[in-house]
Amino acid sequence: MPPEICWKCGTPPKPSPTLTALLEPLPSNPSPAMTRLLTSNDIPLDSDIPAIQQIIADDDHRLRALDAEILHLQATLAQLIQKRTETAQHVREHRSIVSVVRRVPPELICEILALSTTPHEETPPWRLGFISRSWRHCAVGYPCLWSFLTVPAYPLKESSITLRLSALQAQLLRCAAAPLDIHWSEVGGTSPDLRFLDLILPHSNRWRAVSFRMTYETSVLNWLEPVRGELDALEKLEVMNACRTNFPDVFATAPKLRHVALPQIQVRNQLPPPFQRTIPIPWAQITHYRGEHPVAQQLEIIQAAPNLLSCTLDLAESHSSFAFARPAHTPVTLPQLRRLGLARHSFLLDIVAPNLEEISSTDGSWATERLLPFIGRASCTLQRLALWNCGFNAALLAVLRSLPSLTSLLLGYDPRHVDDAFFSGMKLEGNTSDVCPHLTTLVYAYGVKESDAFQDSFVLMARSRFQGNPNFRSLRLFSFIDWAKRCGYSFVPVGLAARIRSLQEEGLNVAFLGEEEAAKYRPPRRYIG
Repeated sequence: MPPEICWKCGTPPKPSPTLTALLEPLPSNPSPAMTRLLTSNDIPLDSDIPAIQQIIADDDHRLRALDAEILHLQATLAQLIQKRTETAQHVREHRSIVSVVRRVPPELICEILALSTTPHEETPPWRLGFISRSWRHCAVGYPCLWSFLTVPAYPLKESSITLRLSALQAQLLRCAAAPLDIHWSEVGGTSPDLRFLDLILPHSNRWRAVSFRMTYETSVLNWLEPVRGELDALEKLEVMNACRTNFPDVFATAPKLRHVALPQIQVRNQLPPPFQRTIPIPWAQITHYRGEHPVAQQLEIIQAAPNLLSCTLDLAESHSSFAFARPAHTPVTLPQLRRLGLARHSFLLDIVAPNLEEISSTDGSWATERLLPFIGRASCTLQRLALWNCGFNAALLAVLRSLPSLTSLLLGYDPRHVDDAFFSGMKLEGNTSDVCPHLTTLVYAYGVKESDAFQDSFVLMARSRFQGNPNFRSLRLFSFIDWAKRCGYSFVPVGLAARIRSLQEEGLNVAFLGEEEAAKYRPPRRYIG
Protein backbone atom coordinates (compact mmCIF):
# COMPACT_ATOMS: atom_id res chain seq x y z
CA MET A 1 0.00 0.00 0.00
CA PRO A 2 1.49 3.41 -0.99
CA PRO A 3 2.29 5.69 1.96
CA GLU A 4 -0.27 8.32 3.00
CA ILE A 5 0.59 11.86 1.86
CA CYS A 6 -0.88 15.29 2.53
CA TRP A 7 -3.45 16.20 -0.15
CA LYS A 8 -2.36 19.85 0.07
CA CYS A 9 1.45 19.70 -0.07
CA GLY A 10 2.16 16.08 -0.95
CA THR A 11 4.36 15.44 2.05
CA PRO A 12 3.92 12.35 4.23
CA PRO A 13 2.31 12.97 7.67
CA LYS A 14 4.47 13.28 10.72
CA PRO A 15 4.38 10.31 13.06
CA SER A 16 2.43 10.93 16.29
CA PRO A 17 4.76 11.61 19.20
CA THR A 18 4.77 9.20 22.10
CA LEU A 19 3.18 10.06 25.46
CA THR A 20 6.66 10.53 26.90
CA ALA A 21 7.52 13.01 24.17
CA LEU A 22 4.27 14.91 24.68
CA LEU A 23 5.08 15.32 28.36
CA GLU A 24 8.48 16.88 27.64
CA PRO A 25 8.69 20.66 28.15
CA LEU A 26 8.38 23.02 25.20
CA PRO A 27 11.57 24.63 23.79
CA SER A 28 12.55 27.40 26.21
CA ASN A 29 15.47 29.12 24.40
CA PRO A 30 14.00 31.26 21.62
CA SER A 31 16.35 33.45 19.61
CA PRO A 32 16.80 37.11 20.60
CA ALA A 33 14.77 38.12 17.54
CA MET A 34 11.90 35.84 18.58
CA THR A 35 12.04 37.10 22.16
CA ARG A 36 11.78 40.68 20.86
CA LEU A 37 8.75 39.82 18.74
CA LEU A 38 7.03 38.02 21.64
CA THR A 39 7.52 40.97 23.98
CA SER A 40 6.59 43.78 21.61
CA ASN A 41 4.28 44.75 18.76
CA ASP A 42 7.09 44.93 16.18
CA ILE A 43 6.41 43.69 12.66
CA PRO A 44 8.37 40.48 11.94
CA LEU A 45 10.92 40.49 9.12
CA ASP A 46 10.15 38.38 6.08
CA SER A 47 13.12 36.22 6.98
CA ASP A 48 11.56 35.46 10.41
CA ILE A 49 8.18 34.33 9.09
CA PRO A 50 9.21 30.79 7.92
CA ALA A 51 10.63 30.00 11.37
CA ILE A 52 7.48 31.31 13.07
CA GLN A 53 5.25 29.27 10.79
CA GLN A 54 7.31 26.18 11.52
CA ILE A 55 6.83 26.72 15.26
CA ILE A 56 3.10 27.11 14.72
CA ALA A 57 2.94 23.96 12.59
CA ASP A 58 4.92 21.96 15.12
CA ASP A 59 2.73 23.13 18.00
CA ASP A 60 -0.49 22.47 16.04
CA HIS A 61 0.74 18.96 15.44
CA ARG A 62 1.55 18.66 19.13
CA LEU A 63 -1.94 19.92 20.08
CA ARG A 64 -3.62 17.38 17.84
CA ALA A 65 -1.49 14.65 19.34
CA LEU A 66 -2.34 15.84 22.86
CA ASP A 67 -6.07 15.94 22.06
CA ALA A 68 -5.91 12.43 20.65
CA GLU A 69 -4.00 11.19 23.69
CA ILE A 70 -6.47 12.89 26.06
CA LEU A 71 -9.43 11.23 24.32
CA HIS A 72 -7.68 7.88 24.55
CA LEU A 73 -6.85 8.39 28.24
CA GLN A 74 -10.40 9.58 29.01
CA ALA A 75 -11.83 6.47 27.41
CA THR A 76 -9.37 4.34 29.34
CA LEU A 77 -10.18 6.23 32.56
CA ALA A 78 -13.91 5.71 32.05
CA GLN A 79 -13.31 2.00 31.61
CA LEU A 80 -11.14 1.92 34.72
CA ILE A 81 -13.77 3.80 36.75
CA GLN A 82 -16.44 1.38 35.58
CA LYS A 83 -14.25 -1.58 36.47
CA ARG A 84 -13.48 -0.05 39.86
CA THR A 85 -17.20 0.44 40.56
CA GLU A 86 -17.92 -3.15 39.61
CA THR A 87 -15.02 -4.41 41.73
CA ALA A 88 -16.08 -2.33 44.74
CA GLN A 89 -19.61 -3.67 44.46
CA HIS A 90 -18.20 -7.19 44.20
CA VAL A 91 -16.17 -6.60 47.36
CA ARG A 92 -19.19 -5.17 49.22
CA GLU A 93 -21.36 -8.11 48.24
CA HIS A 94 -18.85 -10.66 49.48
CA ARG A 95 -17.85 -8.61 52.53
CA SER A 96 -21.50 -8.56 53.58
CA ILE A 97 -21.36 -12.34 53.80
CA VAL A 98 -18.86 -12.13 56.67
CA SER A 99 -20.34 -8.93 58.17
CA VAL A 100 -20.94 -8.93 61.91
CA VAL A 101 -24.51 -7.74 61.21
CA ARG A 102 -25.31 -11.27 60.05
CA ARG A 103 -24.25 -12.55 63.45
CA VAL A 104 -26.21 -10.06 65.58
CA PRO A 105 -28.09 -12.09 68.21
CA PRO A 106 -31.87 -12.23 67.68
CA GLU A 107 -32.40 -10.63 71.10
CA LEU A 108 -30.41 -7.56 70.02
CA ILE A 109 -32.25 -7.39 66.68
CA CYS A 110 -35.55 -7.37 68.55
CA GLU A 111 -34.30 -4.57 70.78
CA ILE A 112 -33.26 -2.54 67.72
CA LEU A 113 -36.66 -3.08 66.12
CA ALA A 114 -38.43 -2.04 69.31
CA LEU A 115 -36.40 1.18 69.51
CA SER A 116 -37.10 1.97 65.87
CA THR A 117 -40.86 2.03 66.37
CA THR A 118 -43.02 4.51 68.25
CA PRO A 119 -44.84 2.95 71.20
CA HIS A 120 -48.60 2.71 70.72
CA GLU A 121 -48.63 3.53 67.02
CA GLU A 122 -52.12 3.11 65.58
CA THR A 123 -50.59 1.43 62.52
CA PRO A 124 -48.66 -1.78 63.27
CA PRO A 125 -45.02 -1.82 62.09
CA TRP A 126 -45.62 -3.91 58.98
CA ARG A 127 -42.64 -2.26 57.25
CA LEU A 128 -40.23 -4.12 59.53
CA GLY A 129 -40.93 -7.25 57.52
CA PHE A 130 -39.15 -5.82 54.46
CA ILE A 131 -35.61 -5.46 55.86
CA SER A 132 -34.29 -8.98 55.30
CA ARG A 133 -35.44 -12.54 55.74
CA SER A 134 -33.66 -13.05 59.06
CA TRP A 135 -34.77 -9.68 60.45
CA ARG A 136 -38.32 -10.35 59.29
CA HIS A 137 -38.20 -13.65 61.14
CA CYS A 138 -37.13 -11.78 64.31
CA ALA A 139 -39.80 -9.09 63.84
CA VAL A 140 -42.61 -11.55 63.24
CA GLY A 141 -41.52 -13.62 66.23
CA TYR A 142 -41.22 -10.67 68.65
CA PRO A 143 -44.64 -10.29 70.33
CA CYS A 144 -43.95 -6.87 71.86
CA LEU A 145 -43.92 -5.27 68.39
CA TRP A 146 -47.48 -6.37 67.70
CA SER A 147 -49.14 -6.23 71.11
CA PHE A 148 -50.75 -2.78 70.68
CA LEU A 149 -54.06 -3.26 68.88
CA THR A 150 -56.23 -0.37 67.70
CA VAL A 151 -59.82 -1.52 67.35
CA PRO A 152 -62.31 0.74 65.53
CA ALA A 153 -65.47 1.29 67.57
CA TYR A 154 -67.20 3.36 64.88
CA PRO A 155 -69.13 2.25 61.77
CA LEU A 156 -66.99 1.18 58.80
CA LYS A 157 -67.59 0.06 55.25
CA GLU A 158 -67.55 -3.68 54.69
CA SER A 159 -64.29 -3.51 52.74
CA SER A 160 -62.62 -1.60 55.59
CA ILE A 161 -63.92 -4.07 58.15
CA THR A 162 -62.42 -6.95 56.17
CA LEU A 163 -59.01 -5.25 56.01
CA ARG A 164 -58.98 -4.30 59.70
CA LEU A 165 -60.06 -7.78 60.77
CA SER A 166 -57.30 -9.35 58.72
CA ALA A 167 -54.71 -7.01 60.25
CA LEU A 168 -55.91 -7.61 63.81
CA GLN A 169 -55.91 -11.38 63.28
CA ALA A 170 -52.32 -11.19 62.04
CA GLN A 171 -51.32 -9.15 65.09
CA LEU A 172 -52.95 -11.57 67.50
CA LEU A 173 -51.18 -14.46 65.80
CA ARG A 174 -47.82 -12.72 66.12
CA CYS A 175 -48.49 -11.74 69.74
CA ALA A 176 -48.79 -15.39 70.73
CA ALA A 177 -49.56 -15.37 74.47
CA ALA A 178 -48.03 -11.95 75.22
CA PRO A 179 -49.94 -9.28 77.20
CA LEU A 180 -52.07 -6.99 75.01
CA ASP A 181 -52.57 -3.22 74.94
CA ILE A 182 -55.99 -2.48 73.43
CA HIS A 183 -57.15 0.91 72.14
CA TRP A 184 -60.82 1.39 71.23
CA SER A 185 -60.97 4.42 68.94
CA GLU A 186 -63.91 6.80 68.51
CA VAL A 187 -66.34 5.07 70.85
CA GLY A 188 -69.75 6.60 70.21
CA GLY A 189 -73.44 5.90 70.33
CA THR A 190 -73.24 2.53 68.59
CA SER A 191 -71.48 -0.70 69.48
CA PRO A 192 -68.39 -1.80 67.53
CA ASP A 193 -68.97 -4.31 64.77
CA LEU A 194 -69.74 -7.71 66.28
CA ARG A 195 -66.84 -9.31 64.38
CA PHE A 196 -64.37 -7.02 66.16
CA LEU A 197 -65.91 -7.87 69.52
CA ASP A 198 -65.82 -11.61 68.79
CA LEU A 199 -62.13 -11.30 67.91
CA ILE A 200 -60.89 -9.08 70.76
CA LEU A 201 -63.10 -9.69 73.82
CA PRO A 202 -62.15 -13.39 74.25
CA HIS A 203 -58.57 -12.22 74.91
CA SER A 204 -59.57 -9.87 77.76
CA ASN A 205 -57.70 -12.05 80.27
CA ARG A 206 -54.51 -10.88 78.49
CA TRP A 207 -55.33 -7.17 78.45
CA ARG A 208 -52.46 -5.37 80.16
CA ALA A 209 -53.68 -1.90 79.20
CA VAL A 210 -56.92 -0.68 77.67
CA SER A 211 -57.79 2.79 76.43
CA PHE A 212 -60.94 4.36 75.04
CA ARG A 213 -61.27 7.50 72.98
CA MET A 214 -64.82 8.67 73.44
CA THR A 215 -66.82 11.13 71.39
CA TYR A 216 -68.70 13.87 73.21
CA GLU A 217 -71.99 12.17 72.46
CA THR A 218 -73.49 9.69 74.88
CA SER A 219 -71.52 6.50 74.25
CA VAL A 220 -72.75 2.93 74.51
CA LEU A 221 -70.50 0.51 76.42
CA ASN A 222 -72.79 -2.38 77.32
CA TRP A 223 -70.74 -4.46 74.88
CA LEU A 224 -68.02 -4.59 77.58
CA GLU A 225 -70.10 -6.88 79.81
CA PRO A 226 -68.37 -10.09 78.55
CA VAL A 227 -65.04 -8.95 80.08
CA ARG A 228 -66.49 -8.80 83.60
CA GLY A 229 -64.32 -10.89 85.90
CA GLU A 230 -61.77 -11.56 83.12
CA LEU A 231 -59.44 -8.57 83.63
CA ASP A 232 -56.96 -10.27 85.95
CA ALA A 233 -53.94 -8.93 84.00
CA LEU A 234 -55.17 -5.34 83.54
CA GLU A 235 -52.68 -2.76 84.87
CA LYS A 236 -53.57 0.45 83.01
CA LEU A 237 -56.82 2.15 82.05
CA GLU A 238 -57.16 5.34 80.02
CA VAL A 239 -60.42 7.00 79.00
CA MET A 240 -60.28 10.17 76.91
CA ASN A 241 -63.33 12.44 77.00
CA ALA A 242 -65.31 10.35 79.47
CA CYS A 243 -68.01 12.98 79.85
CA ARG A 244 -71.49 11.62 79.21
CA THR A 245 -70.47 7.97 79.03
CA ASN A 246 -72.06 5.61 81.52
CA PHE A 247 -69.38 2.96 82.13
CA PRO A 248 -70.26 -0.50 83.42
CA ASP A 249 -68.39 -1.50 86.57
CA VAL A 250 -66.29 -4.12 84.78
CA PHE A 251 -63.02 -2.49 85.94
CA ALA A 252 -63.98 -2.41 89.61
CA THR A 253 -62.72 -5.96 90.18
CA ALA A 254 -59.47 -5.78 88.18
CA PRO A 255 -56.96 -6.86 90.88
CA LYS A 256 -53.78 -5.51 89.22
CA LEU A 257 -55.16 -2.17 88.03
CA ARG A 258 -52.75 0.55 89.21
CA HIS A 259 -52.62 3.26 86.51
CA VAL A 260 -55.67 5.34 85.56
CA ALA A 261 -55.78 8.30 83.16
CA LEU A 262 -58.97 10.26 82.50
CA PRO A 263 -57.90 13.21 80.33
CA GLN A 264 -60.13 15.55 78.38
CA ILE A 265 -58.53 16.08 74.96
CA GLN A 266 -60.36 19.29 74.18
CA VAL A 267 -61.09 20.63 70.72
CA ARG A 268 -60.02 24.26 70.48
CA ASN A 269 -62.81 26.78 70.99
CA GLN A 270 -65.05 24.03 72.37
CA LEU A 271 -65.61 23.64 76.10
CA PRO A 272 -66.19 20.23 77.71
CA PRO A 273 -69.57 19.43 79.23
CA PRO A 274 -70.08 20.80 82.76
CA PHE A 275 -70.77 17.32 84.14
CA GLN A 276 -68.73 14.14 83.75
CA ARG A 277 -69.93 10.73 84.77
CA THR A 278 -67.85 8.84 87.30
CA ILE A 279 -66.23 5.59 86.15
CA PRO A 280 -66.41 2.73 88.70
CA ILE A 281 -62.75 2.15 89.56
CA PRO A 282 -61.12 0.51 92.63
CA TRP A 283 -59.47 3.77 93.66
CA ALA A 284 -58.00 2.40 96.88
CA GLN A 285 -55.51 0.30 94.88
CA ILE A 286 -54.60 2.96 92.27
CA THR A 287 -51.03 4.30 92.49
CA HIS A 288 -50.86 6.48 89.35
CA TYR A 289 -53.65 8.84 88.28
CA ARG A 290 -54.01 11.62 85.70
CA GLY A 291 -57.28 13.32 84.97
CA GLU A 292 -59.34 16.41 84.35
CA HIS A 293 -62.64 16.77 86.20
CA PRO A 294 -64.77 19.41 87.85
CA VAL A 295 -63.63 20.30 91.36
CA ALA A 296 -66.06 18.12 93.32
CA GLN A 297 -65.36 15.00 91.26
CA GLN A 298 -61.61 15.55 91.35
CA LEU A 299 -61.68 15.79 95.14
CA GLU A 300 -63.90 12.72 95.36
CA ILE A 301 -61.41 10.73 93.30
CA ILE A 302 -58.26 11.63 95.21
CA GLN A 303 -60.01 11.17 98.57
CA ALA A 304 -60.80 7.62 97.50
CA ALA A 305 -57.18 6.97 96.40
CA PRO A 306 -54.94 7.24 99.49
CA ASN A 307 -52.20 5.07 97.96
CA LEU A 308 -51.37 7.37 95.07
CA LEU A 309 -47.66 7.64 94.27
CA SER A 310 -47.98 9.83 91.18
CA CYS A 311 -50.84 12.14 90.32
CA THR A 312 -51.62 14.84 87.73
CA LEU A 313 -54.64 17.01 88.44
CA ASP A 314 -56.49 19.42 86.22
CA LEU A 315 -59.82 21.07 86.91
CA ALA A 316 -62.32 21.14 84.05
CA GLU A 317 -63.35 24.69 83.18
CA SER A 318 -66.87 24.28 81.84
CA HIS A 319 -67.45 27.90 80.82
CA SER A 320 -65.47 31.04 80.09
CA SER A 321 -66.44 32.71 83.38
CA PHE A 322 -65.06 29.81 85.44
CA ALA A 323 -64.12 30.96 88.94
CA PHE A 324 -62.60 28.64 91.50
CA ALA A 325 -63.76 28.67 95.10
CA ARG A 326 -61.76 26.48 97.46
CA PRO A 327 -64.11 23.90 99.02
CA ALA A 328 -64.66 24.42 102.73
CA HIS A 329 -63.80 20.99 104.04
CA THR A 330 -60.87 19.16 105.53
CA PRO A 331 -57.77 18.74 103.37
CA VAL A 332 -57.18 15.59 101.35
CA THR A 333 -54.26 13.59 102.74
CA LEU A 334 -52.14 11.53 100.34
CA PRO A 335 -49.43 9.99 102.54
CA GLN A 336 -47.69 8.00 99.78
CA LEU A 337 -47.66 10.68 97.07
CA ARG A 338 -44.23 11.34 95.52
CA ARG A 339 -44.99 13.11 92.22
CA LEU A 340 -47.71 15.66 91.53
CA GLY A 341 -48.65 17.51 88.36
CA LEU A 342 -50.81 20.60 88.71
CA ALA A 343 -52.49 22.96 86.26
CA ARG A 344 -54.00 26.35 86.96
CA HIS A 345 -56.62 26.15 89.72
CA SER A 346 -55.34 22.80 90.96
CA PHE A 347 -52.82 24.79 93.01
CA LEU A 348 -55.72 26.00 95.15
CA LEU A 349 -56.69 22.51 96.29
CA ASP A 350 -55.97 21.56 99.91
CA ILE A 351 -53.71 18.54 99.63
CA VAL A 352 -51.48 17.26 102.42
CA ALA A 353 -48.64 15.12 101.06
CA PRO A 354 -45.71 15.02 103.50
CA ASN A 355 -43.64 12.71 101.25
CA LEU A 356 -44.16 14.74 98.08
CA GLU A 357 -40.83 15.13 96.25
CA GLU A 358 -41.74 16.48 92.80
CA ILE A 359 -44.17 19.05 91.39
CA SER A 360 -44.68 19.85 87.72
CA SER A 361 -46.96 22.41 86.12
CA THR A 362 -47.88 23.34 82.56
CA ASP A 363 -48.93 26.82 83.73
CA GLY A 364 -45.70 28.09 85.22
CA SER A 365 -46.60 31.78 85.24
CA TRP A 366 -49.88 31.00 87.00
CA ALA A 367 -48.09 28.73 89.44
CA THR A 368 -45.42 31.22 90.48
CA GLU A 369 -47.45 33.03 93.13
CA ARG A 370 -49.39 29.92 94.21
CA LEU A 371 -46.58 27.39 94.49
CA LEU A 372 -45.19 28.32 97.90
CA PRO A 373 -48.61 28.42 99.64
CA PHE A 374 -49.41 25.01 98.13
CA ILE A 375 -46.12 23.53 99.35
CA GLY A 376 -46.82 24.96 102.79
CA ARG A 377 -50.24 23.30 102.92
CA ALA A 378 -48.76 20.04 101.62
CA SER A 379 -46.16 20.02 104.44
CA CYS A 380 -43.47 18.62 102.13
CA THR A 381 -39.82 19.24 101.32
CA LEU A 382 -39.68 19.58 97.55
CA GLN A 383 -36.72 18.10 95.66
CA ARG A 384 -37.75 18.33 92.00
CA LEU A 385 -39.66 21.08 90.18
CA ALA A 386 -40.73 21.42 86.52
CA LEU A 387 -42.41 24.63 85.34
CA TRP A 388 -43.62 25.12 81.77
CA ASN A 389 -44.65 28.48 80.29
CA CYS A 390 -43.12 30.30 83.22
CA GLY A 391 -42.18 33.97 83.29
CA PHE A 392 -38.44 34.42 83.72
CA ASN A 393 -38.63 37.33 86.13
CA ALA A 394 -37.95 38.47 89.68
CA ALA A 395 -41.09 36.75 91.00
CA LEU A 396 -39.85 33.35 89.84
CA LEU A 397 -36.40 34.04 91.31
CA ALA A 398 -38.01 34.77 94.66
CA VAL A 399 -39.93 31.49 94.57
CA LEU A 400 -36.85 29.46 93.64
CA ARG A 401 -34.81 31.19 96.34
CA SER A 402 -37.38 29.93 98.86
CA LEU A 403 -36.82 26.31 97.73
CA PRO A 404 -33.20 25.58 98.71
CA SER A 405 -33.88 21.83 98.90
CA LEU A 406 -34.36 21.51 95.12
CA THR A 407 -31.93 19.14 93.41
CA SER A 408 -33.61 19.02 89.97
CA LEU A 409 -35.19 21.90 88.04
CA LEU A 410 -36.85 22.17 84.63
CA LEU A 411 -37.76 25.60 83.25
CA GLY A 412 -39.87 26.01 80.13
CA TYR A 413 -39.59 29.30 78.25
CA ASP A 414 -42.52 31.75 77.99
CA PRO A 415 -41.66 34.42 75.36
CA ARG A 416 -44.24 36.83 76.77
CA HIS A 417 -42.51 37.25 80.14
CA VAL A 418 -38.72 37.29 79.82
CA ASP A 419 -36.23 39.38 81.78
CA ASP A 420 -32.78 39.34 80.16
CA ALA A 421 -31.21 39.44 83.61
CA PHE A 422 -33.11 36.41 84.95
CA PHE A 423 -30.26 33.93 84.64
CA SER A 424 -27.86 36.46 86.15
CA GLY A 425 -29.91 36.08 89.32
CA MET A 426 -29.48 32.29 89.06
CA LYS A 427 -25.67 32.46 89.25
CA LEU A 428 -23.97 30.88 92.22
CA GLU A 429 -22.07 33.52 94.15
CA GLY A 430 -21.20 31.46 97.22
CA ASN A 431 -23.44 33.35 99.65
CA THR A 432 -26.68 32.72 101.51
CA SER A 433 -28.81 34.41 98.84
CA ASP A 434 -27.88 31.90 96.13
CA VAL A 435 -30.87 30.44 94.27
CA CYS A 436 -31.22 26.64 94.56
CA PRO A 437 -27.62 26.06 95.68
CA HIS A 438 -27.99 22.27 95.82
CA LEU A 439 -29.15 21.65 92.25
CA THR A 440 -27.56 18.62 90.61
CA THR A 441 -29.54 18.72 87.34
CA LEU A 442 -30.97 21.59 85.30
CA VAL A 443 -33.11 21.15 82.19
CA TYR A 444 -33.94 24.21 80.09
CA ALA A 445 -36.55 24.34 77.31
CA TYR A 446 -35.34 27.31 75.26
CA GLY A 447 -37.32 29.63 73.02
CA VAL A 448 -36.86 30.88 69.47
CA LYS A 449 -36.16 34.59 69.89
CA GLU A 450 -33.91 34.83 72.91
CA SER A 451 -31.70 37.93 72.99
CA ASP A 452 -27.91 37.74 73.02
CA ALA A 453 -27.87 39.24 76.51
CA PHE A 454 -30.26 36.53 77.73
CA GLN A 455 -28.13 33.75 76.24
CA ASP A 456 -24.93 35.27 77.64
CA SER A 457 -26.40 35.38 81.15
CA PHE A 458 -27.49 31.75 80.74
CA VAL A 459 -23.94 30.66 79.87
CA LEU A 460 -22.46 32.57 82.82
CA MET A 461 -25.04 30.97 85.11
CA ALA A 462 -24.24 27.49 83.80
CA ARG A 463 -20.51 27.97 84.27
CA SER A 464 -21.03 29.21 87.83
CA ARG A 465 -23.12 26.12 88.64
CA PHE A 466 -20.43 23.70 87.51
CA GLN A 467 -17.65 25.66 89.19
CA GLY A 468 -19.47 26.50 92.42
CA ASN A 469 -21.17 23.17 93.16
CA PRO A 470 -19.19 19.91 92.78
CA ASN A 471 -22.47 17.97 92.91
CA PHE A 472 -23.95 19.74 89.88
CA ARG A 473 -23.75 16.99 87.25
CA SER A 474 -25.63 17.91 84.10
CA LEU A 475 -27.29 20.66 82.09
CA ARG A 476 -29.64 19.64 79.29
CA LEU A 477 -31.42 21.77 76.72
CA PHE A 478 -34.15 21.24 74.15
CA SER A 479 -36.56 23.40 72.18
CA PHE A 480 -39.70 24.60 73.95
CA ILE A 481 -41.53 23.99 70.64
CA ASP A 482 -41.83 20.42 69.45
CA TRP A 483 -40.26 21.07 66.04
CA ALA A 484 -40.17 17.37 65.21
CA LYS A 485 -43.98 17.29 65.07
CA ARG A 486 -44.26 20.61 63.25
CA CYS A 487 -41.41 20.45 60.76
CA GLY A 488 -39.70 17.10 61.14
CA TYR A 489 -36.43 18.48 62.55
CA SER A 490 -34.93 19.89 65.75
CA PHE A 491 -34.31 23.63 66.00
CA VAL A 492 -31.30 25.13 67.76
CA PRO A 493 -30.60 28.90 67.50
CA VAL A 494 -27.15 29.48 66.01
CA GLY A 495 -26.06 31.80 68.81
CA LEU A 496 -27.14 29.40 71.54
CA ALA A 497 -25.46 26.46 69.80
CA ALA A 498 -22.14 28.36 69.68
CA ARG A 499 -22.38 29.28 73.36
CA ILE A 500 -23.15 25.72 74.42
CA ARG A 501 -20.27 24.48 72.31
CA SER A 502 -17.94 26.75 74.27
CA LEU A 503 -19.13 25.17 77.53
CA GLN A 504 -18.60 21.69 76.09
CA GLU A 505 -15.07 22.64 75.05
CA GLU A 506 -14.43 23.49 78.70
CA GLY A 507 -15.30 19.89 79.55
CA LEU A 508 -18.68 20.68 81.14
CA ASN A 509 -21.50 18.14 80.94
CA VAL A 510 -23.83 20.22 78.75
CA ALA A 511 -25.82 18.82 75.82
CA PHE A 512 -28.87 19.31 73.63
CA LEU A 513 -31.52 16.61 73.85
CA GLY A 514 -32.91 14.97 70.74
CA GLU A 515 -36.65 15.07 70.17
CA GLU A 516 -37.11 11.51 71.41
CA GLU A 517 -35.30 12.31 74.67
CA ALA A 518 -37.10 15.65 74.98
CA ALA A 519 -40.47 13.92 74.62
CA LYS A 520 -39.92 12.38 78.06
CA TYR A 521 -40.01 15.86 79.57
CA ARG A 522 -42.82 17.41 77.54
CA PRO A 523 -46.22 17.67 79.23
CA PRO A 524 -49.19 15.80 77.74
CA ARG A 525 -51.13 17.63 75.07
CA ARG A 526 -54.51 19.03 76.14
CA TYR A 527 -55.91 20.18 72.84
CA ILE A 528 -56.51 18.87 69.34
CA GLY A 529 -57.40 20.83 66.24
